[in-house]
Order: sequence, then structure tokens, then C-alpha cells
Amino acid sequence: MDNPQNAGVVPAGPLRPTLLTVLCILTFIGSAWGIISSISSYMNADISSQIAGNALDTAKENISKESDNKAASKMAERVISGASDMLNPANIKKNALFSILANLLTFVGAFLMFQLKKVGFWAYVAGTGIAIITPLIVYGPANLMGIG
Repeated sequence: MDNPQNAGVVPAGPLRPTLLTVLCILTFIGSAWGIISSISSYMNADISSQIAGNALDTAKENISKESDNKAASKMAERVISGASDMLNPANIKKNALFSILANLLTFVGAFLMFQLKKVGFWAYVAGTGIAIITPLIVYGPANLMGIG
């Protein structure tokens, strides 16, 4: 039986669709993880660059020793060169800062969408756009690794 006290009670505002709730929660988790990961990348940029640079130097030496195909060797050197540009500590730090900004925007956007604020969608889109454009800004459009 219905409770007469609740008769005619209408919810206080529009209901949030379940899909939006799930997507916002996933965005909260992903954005928070991205912020933490980017802060870690920024803090450890010098060490990461040094370790990966040593590995790339070893790979470059092995390719030049073992490669009979000149075209394949040139392509491999181009990819390694692009990776070397990406592993520059300054580039790692710039990428991390842009990533922090993008993740903050998507987090704020998801929070606002969770509250059914339409401006949250545009904040989310701005954060996603920054995340897409960042590699082109930091590494340049000619860098194959940055485009990938």
C-alpha cells in the first residue's frame, strides 16, 4: 500500500541517467589516476630519460650492426630518433604539465556533469582536446612517435 504522506511527491530535480553516472564515475577514476601518473612523470623525468636513453642507444647500436636492409635501418633510426626527442626531460615535463591540465579539466567536467550542469560537458571536451593536441605541441607534428 502506498504511504499517503508520499502521495504526489515529485523528485527535487531531473534524474541523472544511469549511463551518465557510470561514465562520470569512470572519468573520476581515470582522471585521478592520470593526475597522479603525470605528477610522477614530472617528478621522475630526469631518471626516466636517462634509463630510456641508454636502452635506445643500445637498440640503435644493435640495429646498425645487424641490419642488412638499408631502408629498414633508416626507418628504425628515424623511429629511434623520434623516441629520443620524446625522452628529453624538458619534453617529458611539458607533456606531464599538459596532461595534468587535461586531466583536471576532464575531472571538473565530469563533476559538473554529475551535477547535471551542461557546462561540464564543455570542460570535459576541452580536457579531451588538450589531451589529443598535446603530443603535437610538445613533440611536433613530424615526430612519428608523438603522433602515435
